[in-house]
Amino acid sequence: MTSDDGWAPATTPKTWEWGTRALMLAVAATGGLTVLFLVCDLAVWYHLRSGDDDASATLIWVVEHIDGLSLLGTALILAYLIGFFVWRHRTKEALRGYVSEPDGVLSHWSVPVWNAAILASFLLRFNVDTSAEDVDGMVRTVQVEALQNGLRLAGLTVLLIGIWEIRDRVRAGIRDSGVMRRTRRTEGTIPFQS
Repeated sequence: MTSDDGWAPATTPKTWEWGTRALMLAVAATGGLTVLFLVCDLAVWYHLRSGDDDASATLIWVVEHIDGLSLLGTALILAYLIGFFVWRHRTKEALRGYVSEPDGVLSHWSVPVWNAAILASFLLRFNVDTSAEDVDGMVRTVQVEALQNGLRLAGLTVLLIGIWEIRDRVRAGIRDSGVMRRTRRTEGTIPFQS
């Protein structure tokens, strides 16, 4: 121990920080793919309503690769759902010993709003007839898919905001808990300054 050793307020574990970043990246990537699906739904809707024979090269590419994009979407959805529940569990563990009620820190309005948006998207899919026997049926199907993607995008956006806010609450809860950790000055680093 040197004379530069000291004490600093506790901080969140590095593994938790990386897990939070990974979760935010998974939610953002899912949101990005949802934007692509929404834009393509609107482009197909326009194409069907206009009666134009020519479609953009981008739209044709997406339609040709829709199976692969859907598989990617499913993988991203599974990644962020599993990641979210693992993250909540690890966040509760990280808060033990620092905050008296971890559930209060994890409680945020965005989580039930996200749940409602995703539930509305699924209910829409199961309760609206999307059989397409003619152009009007195809237009209706594309409209329903666009609405579903809009609901999913709204839910993902709200969830991303919630994760950001909860992350800040967790950091503040641990920092302000009064728990201190020993710091050591190592060669080439600047010591902790308060």
